[in-house]
Amino acid sequence: MTQPPQRKQLLDKLRSINQPEAVRKYLGLLKELIDIVNLPNGDVRLAFVVDPDRKSISAHINFFLGLRLYRPRHGEAEFWLTVKKGCQERIESLAEVDVVPLSEKSDYVSIVVGLSTAHLLNHPILRQCWEDCLMEMLVTSKRGPHKIRHNPYIYQAADDEALREELMTALVRPDAGETGDPMTQLEEPPADYRRPEPLRPDIPLNLILYGPPGTGKSYEALRLSRLFDTEWLTFHPSLGYEEFIEGIRPETIGGQVSYRIAKGLFYRACVAAVQKAGYATLADCLDDRPDSRRERLAAAEAFLLVIDETNRANLSKVFGELITLLEPEKRLGARDELWLTLPYSQERFGVPPNLYVIGTMNTADRSIALLDVALRRRFHFREVLPNPALLPTVDGVDLGALLHILNERIEYLYDRDHQIGHAYLMGVASHEALCDAFLDRIIPLLQEYFYNDWRKIQLVLADNAAWGKAPDQKLIRVKKQYSLSLTRELFGEEPSGTDDATTYEINPNLLARAYDQVPKEAFICIYQKPSA
Repeated sequence: MTQPPQRKQLLDKLRSINQPEAVRKYLGLLKELIDIVNLPNGDVRLAFVVDPDRKSISAHINFFLGLRLYRPRHGEAEFWLTVKKGCQERIESLAEVDVVPLSEKSDYVSIVVGLSTAHLLNHPILRQCWEDCLMEMLVTSKRGPHKIRHNPYIYQAADDEALREELMTALVRPDAGETGDPMTQLEEPPADYRRPEPLRPDIPLNLILYGPPGTGKSYEALRLSRLFDTEWLTFHPSLGYEEFIEGIRPETIGGQVSYRIAKGLFYRACVAAVQKAGYATLADCLDDRPDSRRERLAAAEAFLLVIDETNRANLSKVFGELITLLEPEKRLGARDELWLTLPYSQERFGVPPNLYVIGTMNTADRSIALLDVALRRRFHFREVLPNPALLPTVDGVDLGALLHILNERIEYLYDRDHQIGHAYLMGVASHEALCDAFLDRIIPLLQEYFYNDWRKIQLVLADNAAWGKAPDQKLIRVKKQYSLSLTRELFGEEPSGTDDATTYEINPNLLARAYDQVPKEAFICIYQKPSA
């Protein structure tokens, strides 16, 4: 049986491009374009075109080029995404990309991304600029006859996941289900996904680093992000499921308000993770055979999602049904793999096993005891405590001993979750820097911890009278003690319900930043009791 000419035309062009993974990624982008513009196959405003003169396939909206897959004479395949000229500088600041003007007078340019840097296709700024441009071109008319020849089979292959997989099978293995005209085998074989040792971090798939402020939680996450492709996200109280997974968002184009389904950062991180296994989209991954999917995902490199300040959001609201999918046993490719249908887009969704979710949690902000029990069960929790051993001795002040005694007193007077991390003193290399650290960071932190209970702050800093510091060595001093007689003198009467009161002040020399007048004993005597 002879295959339809439009299908053969497309297959011949794809084989001339001769890079299956680029084709898979491009068809995934075409599917997203179809969802964004929401035009049916055959609409005059939309045309998918096979270029007869060069190795390229293009998507046009109202005569404008919106997306192109192009294979130059030498080198890798390229993805051309059209954006407004105003977005050019923002995108060029992210990475080295080529920019091709559509014409001398056009308001649009094409951002060219090579297959080797295809991860840039998922960058939020590039995607936002491209999607906004597509919607603008949709409502913009351009004069001139419509001469573009639309190939409806390209639309069908991009929109129908089963047909897309059939096309990819025919592309890679011409003898699989193909009859009629003989096809030439591809010059390069399918990629080998059976690497024995994929690059993975030596940590659990779901990990929470928790501890007091300044203990190096974000630093540890940053260290890992230098070794692997990573996306960062900071949770905040107003963050919800719609921003994390997907949601409907309004936008104004040409004075008209429209609504579209926008993907969140976690969804995009999952897509980036399956692309490490050679899939273009999550749909491609889910359409693959279970044994093939398991093998390819097991051999894929890791992709990291770092969530800073994890406990600042309503976690049940943010994660939604994702809580179940995060379990290692339920990840894609696992024995009990599980996926579900997203409520807005109705797309199938699962979490790949090479996606590592690393959260950081400041216990001084909110206790981890308040976390959802379901979430606690699915994450490993690793406590990160202050490490005084990392601190040096500066101008005779043993910073390690200083931090140790401060935290011992804080733990006694408050709790272990409100200790002071070593990062507060890591950059201290002089007496002046030490004074700055106490004035600008440590004393204000203690004020917050103890709700301006200056008596407890004095105990932490060893400025209480029983410790024996000299007046000029105290960082927090008694400003005035009010007896009943002094109270009458101040108010002319005795205010009801008042007892003897004491007011405090920060060392005036420290407050005035006259650090040469602040002796080093002010800090040494915090951890070492003054001699009698």
